[in-house]
Amino acid sequence: MINTFARWLPLLGLLLFAGLAVFLMRPPQPVPVTAPASEFSAYRAVRDVVTLAVRPHPTGSPANTDVRNYLLRRCQELGVATTQQDTMVLVAGRGQLVAGRVHNIIARLPGRQPGGRAVLVVSHYDSQPHAPGAGDDGAGVAAMLETIRALRAGPPLAHDVIWLFTDGEENGLLGARAYAADTARLRREVGIALNFEGRGNAGPSLTFEVNAQNGWVIRQYAQAAPYPIASSLLYEVYRYLPNDTDFTPLRQAGLAGLNFAYVGGHPYYHSPADTPAHLDLGSLQHHGSYMLSLVRHFGTVSLAQTKAPDESFFNPLGTWLVHYPATWNWPLTQLAVALLLLALGLAHQRGQLRIGSLLGGAVGWLGGLVVVLAAGGGLLWLVAALYPQYGAFYDLASYNAPAYQVALLALGVSIFSGYYGWLSRYLRPDALVGGPLLLVAILAELL
Repeated sequence: MINTFARWLPLLGLLLFAGLAVFLMRPPQPVPVTAPASEFSAYRAVRDVVTLAVRPHPTGSPANTDVRNYLLRRCQELGVATTQQDTMVLVAGRGQLVAGRVHNIIARLPGRQPGGRAVLVVSHYDSQPHAPGAGDDGAGVAAMLETIRALRAGPPLAHDVIWLFTDGEENGLLGARAYAADTARLRREVGIALNFEGRGNAGPSLTFEVNAQNGWVIRQYAQAAPYPIASSLLYEVYRYLPNDTDFTPLRQAGLAGLNFAYVGGHPYYHSPADTPAHLDLGSLQHHGSYMLSLVRHFGTVSLAQTKAPDESFFNPLGTWLVHYPATWNWPLTQLAVALLLLALGLAHQRGQLRIGSLLGGAVGWLGGLVVVLAAGGGLLWLVAALYPQYGAFYDLASYNAPAYQVALLALGVSIFSGYYGWLSRYLRPDALVGGPLLLVAILAELL
């Protein structure tokens, strides 16, 4: 009995660690309105979300004008001077032309050392034509207003802070492109940019995009952010997706910066149900924790040189952020592959593993992936056939999507476990483990 438990102990430990990692990957608790004036409170910020997201307010609509006027009044109440950028924008790309008139709101919180490079904070205040936009992007806009209030309650920062409320993001980043059009001015005036988005209405705010030569930015981020959740893998994947945010034109203009978004509650994205009542205040608090801490930090340190060689970064557990020079990736990969080859060689020398069975384990693993993907695709096809009304949702995702996600996970684990149980009649455990690891190692080398 003891020997059996000892054999399963490493797997149980791995499952426990994975479960703990998932459990800790969550936003902070929202701070109440009774918090000190210098702190960010989601319960204070949500008051602005309630006003901003009363109804859809796409660019050019009367509701959009109402939101813009509200933001101008709030900035005046907070004691920050504002200007408006009223301009026409024409964007060409992806086989189409998009043109529109946008009204960006630009507020400036002066620092103790005027004339230097400023911190730029960005969110868009327009919404989709059929979505009130509480999560996309009323939360980002409200976080900006609450952060301005918290900063005003304390001593001034060294650098100016520019607050850019963009218009026309949903039509093709029109407002951000208009602001970034004068690239020379932008690089001269701005030291770092922070953009806040929402692709849902819940979950932790992920730091999913950075600039090239991100070393300095990541080191400062790790030092200042109270709840950092970030991964360089997220950015590597995001680079190849057909998705853009207001950070895109700023990054293309050469600015250093960070891009934040929560992605939980994805079925509410671009939905009539993207209302303040459905917004997770923990997500809003996470936005605000980033914004206030990073603006205070970058508003104090020198912004003369914000580029440095890239770093790799990720969260092994919760908000514990590991970061190191990206140049370490090559030797670390070689070390891991060498250790794997050493283990495989020792197993082969002891007669526990044959080359043929190792290749069989690799092929068997690939076959298992095909079976699981086919079963998952079949389940999704069956759901779509039984409930054609789900076609009205964004990305065909319904509001009860978590239940289907659990079902898919349970189906995949059950099928894969049964498949490997059958495969273990013909292949030893060493081959069933070593084969997949060998394929992963080859993939790592190629990447």
